[in-house]
Amino acid sequence: MQALYRSQQTKPIDAAAADYLQIDSYTLMQRAAQVIYRHLPECETLLVVTGPGNNGGDGWVLAELARKDHKQVVVWALKEPEKLNGDAAKAAADYQGDVIISAPSEDKSFDVLVDAIFGTGLSRAPGGCYQEAIDYINDCQAKVLSVDIPSGLAGDTGVAYSPTIQADKTVAILNMMPGHITADGRDYCGDLILDSLAVPEHVYNDIDPVAYLLNQAMLNPLKQTRMHNSHKGSYGRLLIAGGQHGMLGSVLLSGTAALVSGAGLVQVITTEDQAPWVPVHRPELMAIGFSGSEHQIHIPPADVLVLGMGLGTSQWSQALWQQLMTANIPTVLDADGINVLAECDETVDSIAVMTPHPKEAARLLNCAVKDIQTDRIKASETLAKRYQCVVVLKGSGTIISDGEENFICSYGSADLATAGTGDVLAGMIGGLMAQGFSALQSAQMAVVWHALTADHCALGRCLTASDLIQHLSEVIK
Repeated sequence: MQALYRSQQTKPIDAAAADYLQIDSYTLMQRAAQVIYRHLPECETLLVVTGPGNNGGDGWVLAELARKDHKQVVVWALKEPEKLNGDAAKAAADYQGDVIISAPSEDKSFDVLVDAIFGTGLSRAPGGCYQEAIDYINDCQAKVLSVDIPSGLAGDTGVAYSPTIQADKTVAILNMMPGHITADGRDYCGDLILDSLAVPEHVYNDIDPVAYLLNQAMLNPLKQTRMHNSHKGSYGRLLIAGGQHGMLGSVLLSGTAALVSGAGLVQVITTEDQAPWVPVHRPELMAIGFSGSEHQIHIPPADVLVLGMGLGTSQWSQALWQQLMTANIPTVLDADGINVLAECDETVDSIAVMTPHPKEAARLLNCAVKDIQTDRIKASETLAKRYQCVVVLKGSGTIISDGEENFICSYGSADLATAGTGDVLAGMIGGLMAQGFSALQSAQMAVVWHALTADHCALGRCLTASDLIQHLSEVIK
């Protein structure tokens, strides 16, 4: 899996790469600029906007490459060349073309704009001349290429400050950061390209990544042939509980997803009046009715419990929660199950995985949704450590954390922002756990499988949760 690093780790990564390649830092900058230049869209006229650091230095080198390639190039220097230091100063001195220190005149147009302002992301909104430059770039009709990361986008968190460059393409050199993938990152990076400059990953073994990028290889175990001499009991018994009155669809989606994910036997617990309808809608699912607090439910043997989809927070919901939590079954907690937990004063030891969206995570941590989105990795780690479980923080760039390691999924899209897709994901995680995969591996596989299926469907805003279930098999053939 591709490692992701925090912005402050960029300098040691650059130093390790230069040492491995046996070159100095300025030669490394020149190599980086050559790679970025190869990804430049076709153009005749080019504006390169340079900032105060080495990201700006990359821009200066790229501008000289374009000038030598007979492009019409202008560098807009947001920090005057004589005030630059180190490699950026060398790069500016080597540039032989036109330089301006304020916005181009209104009659000047360019085919491509290069954003080489801030390379490792920010911790606050850009101001002054930097804000002016970002606004200018965003107002232009030209194609925009960002060097390393769009300026204004926080590399560690993916928070897009106001303003942030809206890039058509981003070329990251040597390493990627979480901000490329999670929160606002994918909306601002455009096409994201990583070039390692032929430096192998082991060169950074002494630099601890903050997260890893999940890939399709996570699904390889699902493609293995099952033993012929097996039966449904070999692939786990799963309980799906929730679906208060009027919410039967949520547990039907979750239970069906668990079946299609390979679970051997799935039973659904819902209200007494809805239970008879479960096998009508899905004959493979068995149903158990629960009347409420005065009724002691018979909990059948189960390897995994998935709890919360359509559960509600009524007396019925609280009673079902209490009885199932005392059964001490490894639990995937979703939706209203998380909301009930947020109001619970008791310690719950059976939670193996929880799948909050940002608002649910905010309830658990007693904070605002904005606080969760400001640092999604930190929020996931905090929840995982507090509840001693695997946390799947849903959203753009879903994060999976066990409190020690973090993983981010770059697949999927806003097509998944529709009712029931979370129910499907919870059922898939439970179904994989029932088959014997660990909580962490089940969460990783389910998140990737779920997201790739949505991409595979290519239904856009017409995608439904039922479509996801229908097409799951096509992704693992």
